[in-house]
Formats: sequence, C-alpha cells, structure tokens
Amino acid sequence: MDSIKQMNEGIQQLNKNNMSGAERAMTEAIKTDPTHAEAYLNLGKLYRKQQKWVDAEKAFRGAIENMGDKPEGDYYFEIGSVQVAQSLEPGTSRAEQEVKWRDAIKSFSEAIGLNPKLYRAHYQMGTLHEKLDEPEQADQAYRKCIELNGKYSPCFVSLGNMYIDYGFSNVAMAVLETGTKVNDTDADMWNGMGRALLNLNQPKDAVEAYKKAKRIDPDKPDVLFGLGMAYAEIPMRKEAAETLNEFVSKAGNSPEHIKKVANDTIARMDSPI
Repeated sequence: MDSIKQMNEGIQQLNKNNMSGAERAMTEAIKTDPTHAEAYLNLGKLYRKQQKWVDAEKAFRGAIENMGDKPEGDYYFEIGSVQVAQSLEPGTSRAEQEVKWRDAIKSFSEAIGLNPKLYRAHYQMGTLHEKLDEPEQADQAYRKCIELNGKYSPCFVSLGNMYIDYGFSNVAMAVLETGTKVNDTDADMWNGMGRALLNLNQPKDAVEAYKKAKRIDPDKPDVLFGLGMAYAEIPMRKEAAETLNEFVSKAGNSPEHIKKVANDTIARMDSPI
C-alpha cells in the first residue's frame, strides 16, 4: 500500500508540473515495491514528458518485466511511442531512423498481441510502414485501425493521403469521403479531399474542400497552399495570389521547394500575360 501511496503522490506532483517531486515519489514507490508495474509506467510517462527517451524506455521495460499475470498491451505501446520519438531526434541519420522504426513496429506488434483491439497501435504501425515505403503493410494497418475504431479520423486521413502520394487519388477520394462522414470537422480530412480533387483535375471542387478546411483551421499552411494552387488552376488570379501570399507569411518550416512554387505562382498570377 505504501508503494501505491507514493506513486499517487508522484502523479499528483506530475499534474502540478513538479517534475523533481514527481520523480522522487515514483522512484521511492519502486524502491518500496520493485515489482510495482504501474509505478514504472508512470515514471516512464514522467520521463517521456521531459523527453528523456532512454530513461523513459527503461522505465516502460520495467513495467513490462513486472506486469506478471496481468499483461498490458499499453506498456509495449508506450515503448513503441518512445522509439518513434527517438527516431525524430535532430541529427538522427536515415539508417538510424529505420532501425528505430523497425524496433517500434515490433513493440506495437507486441502490444497488439496482448490487446488486438488496440487501434492506436495499428495506426502507428501504418505510419511507420508508410515511412519505410511499405504501402501494402501500411494499408493493412490503417484499414485494421478503421475496422476497430471507425470514428478515429487520423486513420482515414493517413490512408487517403498515402493513396494520393502513390498516385491513386480516385481511391483516396473514396477513403476521404467516408472519413468526412465520420468527422466533418477535421481540417486534415478536407485538406486531403482538396489534394485528391486537384489531382483529379477538379479545381472548383478542390477549392470548396480546401475552403472547408480553412474554416476549421484558418492558419494551416498546407491548406493555404492547396487552396491557393486550386484557385490558380481555375484560374481565379486575385484569390490565388492573396491566398498564396498568406501561405508564404505563415509557411514556417514548410519545405523550401513548396515556398518556391508558391512564390512562382504568385508572380504568374500577378503577371498581366
């Protein structure tokens, strides 16, 4: 019971953003009961919040080693999430990233083995297979996620955008149209619809989709770029230039080649010829 009290104290301190107090209490809980899996789990969450990825993974593995006869798929899910975060650290090479992605896929697979209905693990596996240029495996994972939770819109968005990236915008449309019926307030969903429609040479319909996305998230760079390019295709020159100028002002970390396309299109829209 002392270990539980100490862990709960750690959670309270974490909720107060008192990191040192939370770590101290959770560490004491583990010292009191070295088999307290939930204490390891919460210590891992603390380290994850601090982006101490190595410590977080070690704590989550402590939770797995001590889960006994109550196996928890979430514990493996947490490790997979940390491994993904490690792959995104600055300076990580592509080869190092791929190793981390493979490790994370294994962790998510373990999570699914313990809890087949853990739709978030299927979704994460889909994103990783997509990064590894394995569209068939990604497709299976995204569709399984949708099967398990038909209201989880990121699955529809990611699956639809993957089909667009691989040149199957007509298939993407079917996925994303279904997604909008599930969640019509997801800007990424409507942005995907705009991309698909623009690729299918339907710029007027693309404009309407992008406008819906913009109403939901007025400052989203991807939406502003897509809407501007759709206007340019109609062509609605004034609207295209205004929207793309707005994109440039909010582009932030958008790829440089996208910014160049925007600026080139603005110049073209402003030209009288």
